Amino acid sequence: MTPTTDRTARPPIETVAELLDELDDRPELAVYADLRVDVDGRTLSVVGYDDVVAIDVPSLPAALSLWRRLPVDPMDAAAVLASVGLTAELRVRGVPVARLGDDATPSSLARRLGLGPVELVPDGVVLAVTRRRG
Repeated sequence: MTPTTDRTARPPIETVAELLDELDDRPELAVYADLRVDVDGRTLSVVGYDDVVAIDVPSLPAALSLWRRLPVDPMDAAAVLASVGLTAELRVRGVPVARLGDDATPSSLARRLGLGPVELVPDGVVLAVTRRRG
């Protein structure tokens, strides 16, 4: 038995614009995950619940290092996340410091700092800098 499909063969997606066009008519995503990931000797926690994916790192320098090493441009990441109804939230020891995607309101401070379309959580950044590990 040979499966049949209504899809026609299309060339592979090569740009973010093509990806956004492809995702435009699809329903929003929900993500459920509970992962531990080691990056450069640091253990990160990735938890997905419904439309938020939270990445928890051990320190503010680890968060900045992770941000600088993103494999995609922040504008592209924000656009793709928003197009599928997802928000990525960066946390330092459980405290939200930044958001990117559908539920993020980009701040002018983040743009001036060269962080792109990010919503900074000022209280979270202050807590991340001043809070001691217990």
